[in-house]
Formats: sequence, structure tokens, C-alpha cells
Amino acid sequence: MNDEDPLILLLYNVEESISCGEPQDLIALQDRVSVASQVISALDSYGYRAIPITVRGSLDELEEALKPFPPQTAFVFNICDSFAGNNRDAVKIVRLLEKLNYRHTGSSSTTVSLCIDKGRAKVRLLANGIPTPFYQIYTRPSGYYEHIFPAIIKPARDDGSVGINSNAVVTNQEQLVNQVSYIIEQYRQPALVEAFIPGREFSISMMGNRHIEVLPISEIDYSEVSDSLKHFLSFDSKWTPDSFDFNHIPTRCPADLQGEDRARIIDVAIRTFRAVGLRDFGRVDIRYYDQVPYVIDINEIPDLAPGSGFPNAATKAGYDYAGMIDRILRIAMKRENWTCRQLTLKSIPQPLQTV
Repeated sequence: MNDEDPLILLLYNVEESISCGEPQDLIALQDRVSVASQVISALDSYGYRAIPITVRGSLDELEEALKPFPPQTAFVFNICDSFAGNNRDAVKIVRLLEKLNYRHTGSSSTTVSLCIDKGRAKVRLLANGIPTPFYQIYTRPSGYYEHIFPAIIKPARDDGSVGINSNAVVTNQEQLVNQVSYIIEQYRQPALVEAFIPGREFSISMMGNRHIEVLPISEIDYSEVSDSLKHFLSFDSKWTPDSFDFNHIPTRCPADLQGEDRARIIDVAIRTFRAVGLRDFGRVDIRYYDQVPYVIDINEIPDLAPGSGFPNAATKAGYDYAGMIDRILRIAMKRENWTCRQLTLKSIPQPLQTV
């Protein structure tokens, strides 16, 4: 390893408190520390000079931390999915990188901002002819829901199932008002009220830019949950190990999905990737009902924790963890026309499927 090797700056957020929401939500914001150690180890194993940079609640401090590493010689691997205690401010980190002319993995600040705001993302999807459930945005707990119940209620500008509790699916106006009030008051943001689509649920992880590599599709298995109105991924299902949802809603990868059904889902996932401007890697979540793939969520920075959805799909595609991290980085470097000696050291693995 010498000064000719590429310098990779790994940006990851450390959260010590939350700005709003439930105290338990901090769990969802704190997993980046353990993920960062795994990514650093992966980069080291491929011969990169990797330097971790902690992102806390100050952009000025982040800018100071970046100063020793000129953007002409350092490439940023960004895994920050929140900033200063909330998900929706993660875009501020990407904006700073763009302002300082750092080239980085992942989507632009424009795309990150779009994906964080679920209402705006839905407008983009519908403008591109991509199916997504009917929805309304509530800024106050009043006004009738114009669509058919049941409906699911989420924070309009959060991810990781934050704010999605056991009462998230509602079947009448009174329940809707109560849950909308909860989101607005507890999370200090609008509430997204969305038609609750029955059917199967899939996650489609992808890597690439001009050519999109579709990793093996995952399916959320709700077969152990008797009540169909509980067929959704709550906060507990992702973050509370002793909960029923965590232990009884597994993910199956690869999904049992063939023929035209698979083709429809892949088509919508790729069109979504392109419509919102995802770069390098991302994940699209879909409910599939009556042969229609409805996009229910877009993950512009998927969780890269070992065993989570994106790495699990990559494993099924034949990548080990380090190979997945290297692949994401190489895709981003190619997009940015970044050339360095490292790119000649190892052959780039061929994708399982390109579209």
C-alpha cells in the first residue's frame, strides 16, 4: 500500500439522540457504527486505503474533517442515512459533498431529497406511469380520506419503518384521524395515508447505472401472521428482536417468482430506479396484487449491515460481503470517470443479470 493507492473516505453517521419520534427510534439510527466497521474491513481486504470519518450533528465539523483529504485525491463512500437525529436531514451531507466537489457513491442530493419525501416520490412515479398505491398527504389531522379503506399511515419523510407501529393500518375515519395525529405530533412532519395493497411483498436490490444488475429478489413471508391487516413491516419487525413480528416475518431469497410475474416486477423496479435518478445501488419495495407491481418504498441508501436485505441478495448473486462493497465502489468510480491504480489490481466481477 502506498500513496498511489486510492484513498477512500468512509462517511458514516453517529447518532446520540433523536430530534423527534419515539425513544426506541434511536436504535434504527445507530446501526451505522457497526456497518462502518464491516465496510472498512471490506475495503481494506481489497487493498484500498480506507479512512473512516464520523458524521455527527455539525456540517462545519464534517467540513473540517474532510479538509486534509483534497477531493482530487479522495473518493467518498457514503453510508449516512440520517443526520442530527433524523432521516430527512441526511441530504445535507450529500449537498455538502457536492458543494466541496467530492465524488461519492450513491445518488445525488436531488435524488436523496426526492426519495426521502414520499409524497414527491409518488408524484414522480405516477408521472412516469409507474404504479404506486393511491395516497393523500395530511398536514393536520382533519379531512376525509378519499380512497377505499384499509389504509396504511406512515411518516411522509422517514424510512426504516420508523413511525410504523401496530396501529399503522386503519379501517375507518376515526382510526385514520388518530393515527395521523400521532404521526404529526410525534414526528413533526406530514403523514402519508396510502391505500393498503394486499398480496405479496418483494424487495428488489439493484446495482449499476447505464446497465442495471438485478440481484435475486427477496419476498417478505407473512404466512405466520394470521391477520392480513398485519401484513406490513412495522418498526418491531426490523428493530425489536424479542417481538413477534421480528421472529415471525422472515424474508425469503430468492423469492419463488417465475415467468411474467417476475418480468413485471423487474420492469417496474428498473423503471423506478431510473425515474427517481438512483445511482450505483438501491432497493425498490413492491406489493404485487392482481398482476400489478405497486411501488411502496424506494431506498436510495439501503442498509448494508451483513444479513440485511441488500447484502443478503448480493450473497445469493454470488458476491461475498467484501466483493459487494468493492462492486458498489467500482460502479461509482466508473460513473465519475475516476481512474486509479486500484482498478487494475482485481478483475471486476461480472453481474448476474444486466438490463
